[in-house]
Amino acid sequence: MNRLLGLELLRGLAALAILLEHVRYSVRDACGVGVAVPWLISRVECYWGVDLFFVLSGYVIGLTLDKPGTTARSFLLARLARVLPLYLVATTFCLAFQTCYLGEPSVSTLVTTYTLMPLAGDALNPSTAHPYGWTLCYEALFYLAATALAAAAGGRRAVPALVALFALAPLAFTAAGPVPGWDYPSFALSPLTAEFALGLLAYRLTGRLPGWAGGALLALSVLGLARGCLAEGNYGPQAEVIADPMWAWGRVARFGLPAFCCVLGVARLDHAGVFRPVARLATASGAVSYSLYLVQPLAFITTAVVAKSLGVTGPWAVAALTVALTLAQAVAVFHYLDRPLHALAKGWAKRLSTPRQPSSASSALTFASIRSRTAR
Repeated sequence: MNRLLGLELLRGLAALAILLEHVRYSVRDACGVGVAVPWLISRVECYWGVDLFFVLSGYVIGLTLDKPGTTARSFLLARLARVLPLYLVATTFCLAFQTCYLGEPSVSTLVTTYTLMPLAGDALNPSTAHPYGWTLCYEALFYLAATALAAAAGGRRAVPALVALFALAPLAFTAAGPVPGWDYPSFALSPLTAEFALGLLAYRLTGRLPGWAGGALLALSVLGLARGCLAEGNYGPQAEVIADPMWAWGRVARFGLPAFCCVLGVARLDHAGVFRPVARLATASGAVSYSLYLVQPLAFITTAVVAKSLGVTGPWAVAALTVALTLAQAVAVFHYLDRPLHALAKGWAKRLSTPRQPSSASSALTFASIRSRTAR
């Protein structure tokens, strides 16, 4: 039994929520800036999909680090093999498109785009060529920290150390107050990173909860997310959230805590096998979620072209067309690009992670050469 079926469903839900958050931009592009966007499209906030992704990432990394035989090297290579191939293709497409229509990108954008580390002056607003690449900057930061702690303390001991690091460091930075010019610490020590710690904590708590807690936590998370979607105050723009730690803690409270309850509750239900009847749907939604996240800029361009050629001008019709075309392109990208690229990168990572054993012939040759040198 796959005990992560529920979490696979959550990955698909997170990617779909982000798509619904961005549909409003596709509607404005296709219908014109002055169009009256319906309230349900323009007002309901669904950027909590990013917070859910961060908590899920923390959970999965905790599970990975706890596996016997996981080393710092194998962990880092496996994560890079999963994240980088499709991202590099998608971000290079975005970079080419922006260069054609907006001019040459800045050096800062190029550095951040291809290193996922905003070290060239844009740490307060991580500017990758892919408009959603800023979230992967945080993922990369988390992977590097996990790798360093796994190398220093071992995989299993790295989990509590990561919880402490990503929970206490943002608190200390917030208490000290951001110093003007400290752009990178504002990025690296943002309270948003506490959501990774929440995911790690959810992983450690899952097996200790009673059976009834799964459903209760899931219901609580739904109420929390629904309230957050309709509450006043927009915590979506990453530049504002990174620049103001208190604003970032507001986002963690509004969406990070409900996401924590959601992941913990679903993981507990996973242990009970609740999601086995929808195993195929769960596996498919989780598999395509990364493609669904990265394909959106291309899909929105496609939507604008198709809507214009078909004469589709109504906001609801454009929104439906956007969702349909994005899902279709995400499935195609997964099957024909993401899956084969990941398979190649996974094989490469496995070869690099496996220590090379000298062959018997080479060992014998080495021994013979040592004897000959000794005899001389």
